[in-house]
Order: sequence, then C-alpha cells, then structure tokens
Amino acid sequence: MDDTKAYELIDAHLDHLELTEEQSDELSAWIKACPENTDDAFYRIFLHSYLRMRYQTGAPDLGYDQNTLNNANMDYADEALALPPPPQKSKSGLRNKIILGVVITCLLLNIIIAGVQFAFNQPPVPEEVVPDLLAYEPFDYPATPYTVTREGDIIWPVSGGLHGLNGGRGWSEPWRETNSKVAIIASYDEIDFPWDSNDMRKFGPLSFTDETGHSLKIRGNLMRTATSPRSITARRFDFQNFPASIKDKAGLGRDGSVVWFSFLAQSSKSSAFHNYYSYLVIGSKEVSGLRIGKLGAAPTGNWTAVGLLTGAEVNLQTSNIPSGQPVFLVARINFEKGPEDCFIWINPSLETEPSEDSATMHLKVPDFRFDGLAIHANHSSDFDEIRFGTTFKAVAPISQ
Repeated sequence: MDDTKAYELIDAHLDHLELTEEQSDELSAWIKACPENTDDAFYRIFLHSYLRMRYQTGAPDLGYDQNTLNNANMDYADEALALPPPPQKSKSGLRNKIILGVVITCLLLNIIIAGVQFAFNQPPVPEEVVPDLLAYEPFDYPATPYTVTREGDIIWPVSGGLHGLNGGRGWSEPWRETNSKVAIIASYDEIDFPWDSNDMRKFGPLSFTDETGHSLKIRGNLMRTATSPRSITARRFDFQNFPASIKDKAGLGRDGSVVWFSFLAQSSKSSAFHNYYSYLVIGSKEVSGLRIGKLGAAPTGNWTAVGLLTGAEVNLQTSNIPSGQPVFLVARINFEKGPEDCFIWINPSLETEPSEDSATMHLKVPDFRFDGLAIHANHSSDFDEIRFGTTFKAVAPISQ
C-alpha cells in the first residue's frame, strides 16, 4: 500500500467510515512496517482533530503555520473530499473497527510512553549558579504547623521546626535545634498568626526594595525564632564550596580575605524590655566572633552589632533603626592580621556596592575564624534570605 492510500484510509476511519477487512489489514501492516509510517500516522491523527476543530467549530488557530502542515503532507480538507464513497456495511465492520482501534490505541500509547521516558531521562534543571555566592539559605520549606490556644496564644513547638531541614546550598549538614524550643518555618501567606498588638510583622512579610525601586530577590518562606525561653538554630558550612583564599587550618576567615554576608530580619518587639534578643552569630562565644541583630545589651532595642572575646561582648555599635522595623542587613568583614574590620549597612542601594563611608555601623572585631552560623533568640523574630559570598552582588541580587 502506498502512503497516499494509507492516509485516505486513516482519514476515513477517523470520519467513522467503514473499512473492509482487507483495507484494515493493509493499513495495520502499513503502520507497523517502519517507524516513519508510525510517525506519519500519529501526525495524521493529530491533524484530523486539529482541522475538524478549525473547520467545523470555528475554533481559533493554535499557531501551526502552513509550512508545517504542508511538510506533513496533510492537506486534509482536499483529501477528505476526494475519498471514494464508503463501501457497504458488512458483518465484519465491527471487527474492522476493533482491529484498527487497537492498532491506533497502541500507537498512541507507545508515543505517550516514549514521551514519558524521554522526560524522566532528562537531567534535572540545575539550580541557578550565582557567581561568588558561597552559601545560601532561602528557607524554601513547607510551613511548620502550630497550635493556637483559646486565648489566642501560640503553643510553641519544642521539637521539629528547622531541625533536619537541609535546603539551600553551601552547607555541610542540615539545621540543628539545640535548645528548649525550636524555630519554625513561617509562610509568607499566613493570615491567622496570633500577632501582638505592637508586632509590626502583621503588616507584611519580609522584603526589601531600595530607593531606586530595585527589589531584593527572594524565594520560599521564612524562619521565625521561638518565644521565651529561647531557640538556638545552627548549621555548618561546606568548606569545599569556599575558595582556598578564604580558609586556613583554623577555619574560614583567612587573613587577607574578604567575606560578605546578608539577611533580612524583623523583630516582634522594638524595645529592649526584659533583655530581648535575636541575632545571627558567626565565630565562637568561647573564643571570638561577631553578633548582628537585636541584642540585649543595646539599651535602645535597635539593630546592633558587637564583637565577641572569650564570652564577653566588645565594641558594641548600635544603629538608629528600631528592631521592630524590617531591614536588609549587609556586612563585609575584612579579615586582617589582628582584629577584623567589619562594615555593616542597613537597607543599602542594590545597584552598586556601598562605600565604607556610607556604612551604618563600623567596628573592629577580635581576630576570629568561623565554620558555620547560629541564630539565637529568646523572643520571636523573623529571618530570611541568608547569603554568604565574596562580592556585594552575590549577597544582594536584584529580582528580575
């Protein structure tokens, strides 16, 4: 059977015209003869449905150009008119329908299976590679369930929370919760959280748009620290993701290197009442390090930074921005011989790297190395979009 005759028989069958037993056998043999015939039969079936929708119901064009239709040898309207009158119905009509129906069904099933196999065999879409980004945590996890009492207070979970969550990039382990309560993942869409009357977080989730209209790139949900007594949430970095110029035998922060990091934050309270705190810390409390956030030692309750030396806070620097106000904090640490030089900007422009003169806080920090970070809190605060990198652009990406 030639191709033209095969197309005519497929069209006739799809138009519910009876085929003889011989025609059915010949068409089945033609479809099975080679892969090209199988493909042509599939295109023919697709075109039949497409043209019937176009010419019989006046449906809109689906975007297939005329060259595509011509190349497939599918001028269906003309061929359908040229078909000979259908043969008389015979007793074998039902059998013919069944045979051809099975052939076409198998054909379509094979095509679907092949498509599924192709899709599953494709490599996964890689995560966007950002130059100079060393570690990133977007808190892109499902929201943590919580219970609210009749009085409208949250029953804060004492297990679960962030413990064991292992997303982001540049980390060597999942998050660890090591205190009496746990931080949780909060949804950006939540509407039923039991907010206090003076909690400014109820007016909208964390985000940042600079004075030129550029917005910080964000994704996922956010982290919410526990209420009293406290939560400590920690995670270590994957040293393999950090270049040799940043690390030495003591850890990350080799002399002569520069590390940038940033995060979004907002506290539930602006006041310093009852020594409230919620901060991000790198380094070691027992040796030395750096804390940034809402610190109990800050008398105003504003966003603050301080160095650590054998457990003591040294060289505290406080901004004039209340911790109940959402902020985008960016820090640059110049690791030097002796004390490190730390510059911190709050809500800088995202267009260009900020100058040292424009820093919100500038402090010397006792010489230290670090291998991870921890977030400590004894009241509820939100943190999100934690980034570590070697450039400002890496930790302050603009949403496209």
